[in-house]
Amino acid sequence: MFVAGSELEGRVLVAKGVHFGIVLFFLSVTPLLRAGSPALGWQEIPNTRIRPLCPLPDADPGEFGTCQAVTGAWSGGAFDSLRNRLYILGGGHADYAGNEVYVLDVTLLQLSRLNGPSYPVRDGCVDGSNSSYADGRPVARHTYSNLEFFPASNRLLMFGGSRWKCGYFGDDTWLFNPVNDSWTRQSPSASPGGDFNLSFARDPVTNKVYARDTHSLFSYEPTTANWTERSQELSITSYKNGVIDPVRRRYYWYDVSSTALHWYDISNPTAVGLVDHSRTTSGCTFLSNDRAGWQYDPVLDRLVAWSTGDSVQILNGETGVCETRTFAGGPTAVETGTFGRFRYSSLSNLYVVCNSIDDNCHTLRLTSVDSIFANGFEL
Repeated sequence: MFVAGSELEGRVLVAKGVHFGIVLFFLSVTPLLRAGSPALGWQEIPNTRIRPLCPLPDADPGEFGTCQAVTGAWSGGAFDSLRNRLYILGGGHADYAGNEVYVLDVTLLQLSRLNGPSYPVRDGCVDGSNSSYADGRPVARHTYSNLEFFPASNRLLMFGGSRWKCGYFGDDTWLFNPVNDSWTRQSPSASPGGDFNLSFARDPVTNKVYARDTHSLFSYEPTTANWTERSQELSITSYKNGVIDPVRRRYYWYDVSSTALHWYDISNPTAVGLVDHSRTTSGCTFLSNDRAGWQYDPVLDRLVAWSTGDSVQILNGETGVCETRTFAGGPTAVETGTFGRFRYSSLSNLYVVCNSIDDNCHTLRLTSVDSIFANGFEL
């Protein structure tokens, strides 16, 4: 059943031509949609650099590392589509021990740090550490695309990553509550393998998070706090990147060993033994970058990818063809990638990306706010 104001679900119903509940949805976001028709393209968000917010721990910087690694050490982010917030956290390996969390409020266009880092720190791989610091909070790690957010419960999901300070991959599952600043380690009966980027993507229809490890597709069910293996074994050892098309009910993913676009049919939320499908692509140069950010755009009904600079690529998953759109003023990605720090906001109908801690965050608008009525539905 449709819930008024339930982020992407409302736009999915528009795309499918379903009338029920649409008036309630548009009433809930009318102030945002009627705020005018901002110009298309990139915009820099003033005063959104992370460095001024970096903590100064009572530790030898050589021991603790620097917060440059929050974005500069193969780390990503997660998006709360209900509250319109981008969460950013990272570090790990020999780069940075800080496990603090930053958040960009896209509605207010304000960046803040939610908490301070754990101290003292310890190696997350030593006997008895349980991948946590002495205060019970998770050790810093490269977060890759191993982050997602559950808007309904207001929780951030984090899995594995390259841990401080040893660098070994973990297979630990954590939930973060931003309201009371608490981390809780989960105890699932099964989980994906600890690996590089697991390509997290949350399905807004079922609220499951999908992840692709070296061998299989997994899904995480927040109500049971458990992982389920969903696919037949297909070993892919290279880096991967994934996203969900909620209309066609597909988990799309790619790996950098080829230019093929892969997908699993996730229309049955309990099916196992899912078969991987693939097709060749044309013009999709972002497929050679496992660290690109990409999202499903419910207004364009396309997959949108960005890796660096002024241009984005818009992929038609049915045909495998990409078109490129270029706007001046785009940010430059850090060498270690963007991952989940490039996100689409359904409430604001724009993309947001935060890269270097010394650069402001940016927004990107690909369609005017009026384009949501392209299917003929109006108040």
